[in-house]
Amino acid sequence: MRPEAPFYVGTTRPSGVGWTRIGLTALAGVIVTLLMASRSSLLAGLVIAGLFALLTLWTWMGQHSRFVVDERGVTVSLGGFLPRPSWPLEDFRTVQYRTLAANTVGVTLGGYGWRRGRVAPSTPAELTPVGDRKIFTTGERQQPHRMMVTRAGTLVEIIGRSGTNYVLSPVDVEGTAEAIDQAIRARR
Repeated sequence: MRPEAPFYVGTTRPSGVGWTRIGLTALAGVIVTLLMASRSSLLAGLVIAGLFALLTLWTWMGQHSRFVVDERGVTVSLGGFLPRPSWPLEDFRTVQYRTLAANTVGVTLGGYGWRRGRVAPSTPAELTPVGDRKIFTTGERQQPHRMMVTRAGTLVEIIGRSGTNYVLSPVDVEGTAEAIDQAIRARR
């Protein structure tokens, strides 16, 4: 019997690295604003302050998100309010856990936050199955991924059918993986 498609809402939160990035962006904005305000007009300082405020907001939005798992797939909303195009459920082959140490996230994934990129291949030691599913390694070559990764540790990796894979670092890793697994089973 095919299960019903889930409706699951999860979140990602900034880690220490994310908060450092957000803080440095805000600090740079304060410094540049003060320099501009002292050397030129107050209006130029206000414009620079506004631009850095927007850049700080965008940096935060790339680390803090809300996502929905449903019959369409996974829809990530940056900052919890700006939805991005859905990761299509029909492209999902399988879901698995992938564990990455903090010192390898930047090398393996290319960094933190909302992004697209090529990800280093996984090893069987990094992977754990979700339920009774088999693990799937990507072989010896890098593959394109869509990512919403904010921390190291156990991540949820979705292997796609079209050559693009997906990786997510939710607050509730098990709940998210089970919801994606149920959505894949409901699709078949």
